Amino acid sequence: MGAGVVERIVTLAGERRLPVREGGDLGGLPVLFHHGTPASRHAAALVDAAAHRAGIRLISFNRPGYGDVPTNPPSLASVGADTIRIADAIGIERFATAGISGGGPYALATALAGPERVVQVTVVAGIGPWRIINPDDPNDPERQFLSLADAGQIEEALAGFRAELAAETGDLLSLDDEAMMATYLDGAPPDDLRWLDRHKRLLWAVDLREALHNMDGYARDNVAWGGEWDIDISALGCPVRLYYGDQDRLVPPEHGRWLAERIPHALLVTFPEAGHGTTAFDFWDTILAALHDTRTVRSPFR
Repeated sequence: MGAGVVERIVTLAGERRLPVREGGDLGGLPVLFHHGTPASRHAAALVDAAAHRAGIRLISFNRPGYGDVPTNPPSLASVGADTIRIADAIGIERFATAGISGGGPYALATALAGPERVVQVTVVAGIGPWRIINPDDPNDPERQFLSLADAGQIEEALAGFRAELAAETGDLLSLDDEAMMATYLDGAPPDDLRWLDRHKRLLWAVDLREALHNMDGYARDNVAWGGEWDIDISALGCPVRLYYGDQDRLVPPEHGRWLAERIPHALLVTFPEAGHGTTAFDFWDTILAALHDTRTVRSPFR
């Protein structure tokens, strides 16, 4: 099996240049990986070791607005379509797709964009349309930004989210990696960071610096999945596995239940005593092994 990391630039229509990262087992079964929010293709580094053990070729890329990727209108469907184009560019015909947290809806969108290509979807702590799932607290400023988007004032909504993240992060990027991660994770429940050793903390620092290079990717994610979804998840035809933690405060298990009730062929798995970070990054050996499991969901590569 091949180890290592390959970085390349894929040019899509309109001369949009997207950085693509390949890791895990480079000779393994291909999985297109959608990073969380805010994050970048480098988030896949936290999954590489498990992917290598499972024989998975893990392919990730920056969504619009992250790093130097050109922006486009916020959309789940357009990122799904871009994912299919990336698979075309690197010569992959059939593949699975996976998404963490804010990347979850994009994994679903990918399967809808290429139903004959995507053979299984994995969503890990993936956010649902949260204003529908939790309609309370109308004074939340993020709901106010999304109300602007609902009214067609997309740029104003994006500006609100960019300003919110800039205020939250402050001078975070001016710190060294250790101090930056300590500040970023301040307040996180210690039990939810038990998976995070120093090596992974430094990998995450690389990802965070890319993710916060500007605020556009974060803003576009929030509008894309915080607003009305432009995909129909009831039309999904391939198997879908949904993984959630029962102690996740950021993306509670209600999101998984909401999705499972609407997605055909969905299997919902809930990890006990798991918060958001633990769910997102501590179970990948189990999650990736399931791609080979023919007992409950057919193997995507057979």
